[in-house]
Amino acid sequence: MKHPTLKTGFVFVHGWGFNAAIWRDLTGYMRNSEVSYVDLGFIAGGPKAATTWPSDAIAVGHSLGVLWLLRRAGKEGRPPFRAIVSIQGFDRFCPHIPPSRVAGMRRGLRRDPSQTLEAFWRGCGTEPFASPEALNVGRLDEGLGWLMDWDESKVRTELACPTLALAARDDAIVPQAMSEAIWGADNIRWSETGGHVLPLKHPEWCANHVLDFAHALQP
Repeated sequence: MKHPTLKTGFVFVHGWGFNAAIWRDLTGYMRNSEVSYVDLGFIAGGPKAATTWPSDAIAVGHSLGVLWLLRRAGKEGRPPFRAIVSIQGFDRFCPHIPPSRVAGMRRGLRRDPSQTLEAFWRGCGTEPFASPEALNVGRLDEGLGWLMDWDESKVRTELACPTLALAARDDAIVPQAMSEAIWGADNIRWSETGGHVLPLKHPEWCANHVLDFAHALQP
């Protein structure tokens, strides 16, 4: 599907255990759009990251990236974006997922980072995403702390901007029931497949939904 050039730009924020390279295929379908990336520092070697972006940009987050965006909105007292797209994202991870599971990942990360990340990527439904040398173990551990402790559900419910939620029914990391509890079953655009890596498995599907959403916001 071809889309005309948009007046607004996009900022993309990856999730835990990835870097901005997860967006490469998806943004390849958005060649007529201005795109920026945020790097949360988990994995070295991603595309060049932006430190700022226009306040009228549409923010697109994957998984923890959505929580990070909501956290920033809460700290600033207003959304630093015009609209937000959640791709398999959430406003809090625990207690939807038992904190003990995340605590177990932290123990595994400290014991054997490479094996822990490889198990995580398999659980997401994808091949190893990066080499062991690219892992920032301290930052990955910090990110698991965010998953355990951050709760931005109040920010999300008070968010005064348009929202789009995309999710996969076979997601083992953010199960269907969790997505429905957060976003509402009728408010989600579903893919039957994709695991926890929709931007990798179905980049064109994601891009078309993001672009359709953006065009609907145009005056």
